[in-house]
Amino acid sequence: MTENSDVFQKMKNEIPEAFDPREDGLELQWKEGALFLKDAVIGEFSLDFLSTQGLYQRKVLKGKSEILAKALGSQKGLKAVFDATVGLGQDALFIRQLGFQVSGAERSPHVYALLADALRRAKAARPDFELGLYLGDAQNVLPKLSSRPEAIYLDPMFPDKKKSALPRKEMQIFRKLVGDDPDSEKLFEFAMDTAFDRVVVKRPIKAPFLTGLPTHSFAGQTVRYDFYSRRGG
Repeated sequence: MTENSDVFQKMKNEIPEAFDPREDGLELQWKEGALFLKDAVIGEFSLDFLSTQGLYQRKVLKGKSEILAKALGSQKGLKAVFDATVGLGQDALFIRQLGFQVSGAERSPHVYALLADALRRAKAARPDFELGLYLGDAQNVLPKLSSRPEAIYLDPMFPDKKKSALPRKEMQIFRKLVGDDPDSEKLFEFAMDTAFDRVVVKRPIKAPFLTGLPTHSFAGQTVRYDFYSRRGG
């Protein structure tokens, strides 16, 4: 076996459920040293955390003045963030770029496999690249951590708006793969019981609050971050 074949076989052994055939035609494939998720109609994609194009690059990075950094408590010295809904990892990587120590959970085996492969390649290129990834529902993962995260971040799947222009290929396949998040309110309540300092929920700018009134909302042009304090603000 080549080194690439060894890596692929190891992943299949560690996450066998990600490589089971699916009736909807989604399939994980290995080519050119990376894992790809393929849809017969929409196409295929892979994740690359270090790419200068695609999902993970922010042209402007404002550091602690970013509204997400403020929502997560950077100005109060908070450091440890747990992303309970990692998805394709855009926000987890952005939070990491803002200077936080980031870990997170993804419950879709297929998406987790893509994330794990992207992390493997990122660490091969940059050994100091750190991002803690766990396979499973955050409600099962969080109690097993050695310490409680200072902040827990939630990005429930946004409602599927019926627009004429389809979302980018990655999101089309991702939504087909994972669907909506019907248990997002339950996850929020669990996060509030678990986080040491706060829970931050990402919402479309005009969407209603996920549940209850937040301590404060940090609004951007298209999204906002609702901050719920566990210390009464």
